Formats: sequence, structure tokens, C-alpha cells
Amino acid sequence: MTDGFRRGAVIVCALLSGHCLAQRNPSVTVPIRIAAGLVYMQGAEDGSGPLSIVLDTGSSLSVFSPSVARDVGLKSTQSQEAAGMGQGTNETLRVFDDCDLRWGNPADRLQLLHQKCAALPIDYISEEVGERTDAIFGSNLFLHYKITIDYGRDFAVFTPDNAETPSQGTPIPIRIFGNVPFAEAEVRGEDGKDVKGLFFVDSGTTGYMLLNRKFLVQHPNMIASAHCVDTPAVRAVGGKIRSKRVRLPQISVGSFVFDHVVAGVPDTSVGVLANQSVAGIIGAGILKRFTVTWDYAHQRMFLLPNKTVKDPFETDSSGLHLVSPGPDYHAIIVDGVLPGSPAALAGVRQGDQIMAVDGAKDLPLWSVSKMLCKAGTPLRLTLLRKASKLQVKVLLRSPFPTAE
Repeated sequence: MTDGFRRGAVIVCALLSGHCLAQRNPSVTVPIRIAAGLVYMQGAEDGSGPLSIVLDTGSSLSVFSPSVARDVGLKSTQSQEAAGMGQGTNETLRVFDDCDLRWGNPADRLQLLHQKCAALPIDYISEEVGERTDAIFGSNLFLHYKITIDYGRDFAVFTPDNAETPSQGTPIPIRIFGNVPFAEAEVRGEDGKDVKGLFFVDSGTTGYMLLNRKFLVQHPNMIASAHCVDTPAVRAVGGKIRSKRVRLPQISVGSFVFDHVVAGVPDTSVGVLANQSVAGIIGAGILKRFTVTWDYAHQRMFLLPNKTVKDPFETDSSGLHLVSPGPDYHAIIVDGVLPGSPAALAGVRQGDQIMAVDGAKDLPLWSVSKMLCKAGTPLRLTLLRKASKLQVKVLLRSPFPTAE
């Protein structure tokens, strides 16, 4: 995975129907796990076994993999084209009018009944992150609950949106369009000027930020073209994403200021970025620095910093794009190598399998990707190439033209 482009948001406008059953407790705490910034929890659709689910503000309705939809016997009532970030693959979204969503703890099971949901191939999320992903639970949940995601302590709290409970943190106004949230942020360019823009806030995008190419065209002096660096293509809804990387001097979200933020700039403006009024996407790489409370009913989110809020904004320093193919998503395969990159100079080739990093075996893909962001350090990779094992040393180097 390169700078966390997991997919581009699943943006489909849908009217949600259905209802939730009354909870025994005003708030229910649910264990989560964080992988590449994505929020995973266990859940089910009525009739399914346990599913590995991403909790995602970026999806305007909940989405199941086609295999799950088939196994539980969901019957589609319509289909439409999924509007995602990728380009080049026809992705058809099949819509279901009567889904029952279940998640939470055995003692405090949460459920939303008679929901409008969809089926869409989402195996690319599993392959890009290295975690099985059976479904995405999107705005169905956020429109019915105030949801607090504690990235630092691995739990989420679900409170019915009609319950009066206080929220911790700094309130940030959001606007809900098409059942997904947007917030205003301010970007400082290399020219020293601050520019405000409307950003889609997507907990399901694993990078720090994406900038709309149209936004940069409108502000041509913000980033020098020589400071835009290549990144390997990754998969998303609709096909491959090809992009550049930039390092922004500063961005501000409410009273929070972040320096030297790495942002991706997709080569084409499609999906949500086809709208020129959207400056970009704020992703999980920023959100996971906080405990975030989503309060769609009052159009606000609350940000409470955790211990990682001041961590540096690191980026891939190897030139590798890695994937974990199914069905178990355990093997780590080199899907692409940037010419002239540290990995290329070390002799890593497309198709190699990474067996160990500095002697550590059985690491998940998202963990290896994080290790590849430590510019200035050497990593010893054990590779399997065809039937032969070999070791190479990759001296990680920042992709940006100036030393960091």
C-alpha cells in the first residue's frame, strides 16, 4: 500500500429506510481493531456468520461483498454505477431494500432493520490492507447513532442520536451531503498563502489527505510541480488510482494545526473529486490522531487529541506497492516497484514475496507498509522469488527532493 489509497470513497446517494431496535443501555461500547487507519469491527447481516466489517464515514450506505450477499440470499431491486476514485473498471452496485445489520457485543447486540444496502466488489480493500473485509457499514449507522471512535484504545461507542449525552473534544462543524460528512480546512501552500476549502472527511481512506487536482489548478502557486513525486498505482472503486505525492507546509482543521502533511494528488478528478467545489479528502491518517465523535444529527464532529497527534507525517520511502491476495490475505506480494527507488536499486522485483522484514515473520501487510515509511533507515527483506530465497537490504529514502 502506498500512502494509503485504499479505494476512493463509495459515494452513492441513497434514501435510507428502516429502524433500529431499542437498546437496553443508552450507550454501547464495541471493541474495534485499527489496521492502516481503518476501523474494523465484527458484525453480521441477518443469516450470515461473523463478518469483518469496516466502519466508514465515506460510504453513503452499507456495502457487502458479492459473496456475502449471495450466501445470505439478498435480492437486488436495482443497480447503478458506483462512483469511486479509480478509473478503468466497470463497477456495478447492486442495491437491496431490506437488509438487517447487526454488530456489537453478545450482551448488547446492536441492529438496524430493513435497511437499504448494496453489494460491490470490495476485495481490493482486503488486498491493499492485509485484513479480510466482508462489508462496509456506512451512513446507515452514522445517521442513527452518535458514534465515538477511540483510535488510541480500540473501542467505539454507539449512542442513539436522540439521547442527550455530552461529547468530549473540540467541536468541528460538518455538513452532510449525500449522507456523508464534509468539513472546512485551511491549506498553506509553498507560496505562504492560506486557502480555505471544503474537504470530504472519510474514515475509510487510509492516507492522510487527498487533494483535488482541480483545487491545485485553481491555486497554481501552492505547490511547485518539481515537488510532486510519483507513487505506484493502487486499486480503488472503479479501477487503478495513479497519483503524485506532495508535502504541504501546513493544514488547519478548526483549531488544530498540522505541519508538513503528506497528501496524494490523483491524476484524474473522478468520484467525489469530480466536484470542483471539493478541495480534497481528509483521511484516517489524520483522524486516527484523535478520539473522534461523529454527531450527524447536529452536523458536527468532536476531536479529542490522543498521544499520536504530534507524530510526524511519514510516507512510503521504499518505492514499493504491496498487496496481500486472497483468500487468506496473509502473503505479501510486490505488486509494483518505482524505477530508481530504493527498492529498485536493491533489486526487488514485481512478483517477489516478502517473507520477513529484519527477520520478523508473519507480519500483516499494513504493519510492513508502516515500516517502509522510516526514511533514512535500512531494512533487510527476505524475499521468495520463484523457488529461491534471497535477502536484500533496502536503504529507505524520502521520495521528496529535499532532505527530511
